[in-house]
Amino acid sequence: MLRVKTYVPLVAILSLLLSGTVMAGPSDGEAVARQGVVRCGGNHFVRLPSGTEAHTTFYVLRNYNSTRSISIDRMLAFEADGSVLFDSNLSGLPATTNGILGPADNLLQPNQTAQFDSGNIVPSFLAQTDRPIQLEIQWSAPDKVLILDVSLVRLGRQRDPSTGSIGVERTRFLRECTSISLR
Repeated sequence: MLRVKTYVPLVAILSLLLSGTVMAGPSDGEAVARQGVVRCGGNHFVRLPSGTEAHTTFYVLRNYNSTRSISIDRMLAFEADGSVLFDSNLSGLPATTNGILGPADNLLQPNQTAQFDSGNIVPSFLAQTDRPIQLEIQWSAPDKVLILDVSLVRLGRQRDPSTGSIGVERTRFLRECTSISLR
């Protein structure tokens, strides 16, 4: 019985010491950088010959840093053939659906999440030869930070071809985007 009383506090102390490694910070194996480039796929088109289904993409940007901001420096969208469809250096950063970023604000504050709609990036529904699209997001920070997290959510929704109004959601697909450059 005496041994059990000795081991229980020892196990408790060891578990507290080891729990620090589970909660690793940016310097303990997390991906950190001062700037980077993220690439995502996506689509923005009307499907079916009758035009009764619309496919759009939402891009979700997350700053997981609790004390540092990330600047969204540039967004480029490319058509399937590689030609530039959108460049924020020419037209400004589009407004996010949740109002976090836009033409006058490109700074993603600590712990903020912003969401872009492909309808604010792509001027109109794309022809089959122009899709799918590729979105490039260039970002930076004054110091090394946890890298910008970007994912895409592709939605298929009902569409009224006579009015163009978008209706109920039919499908949803989530995918993480890829960091292609970190410095």
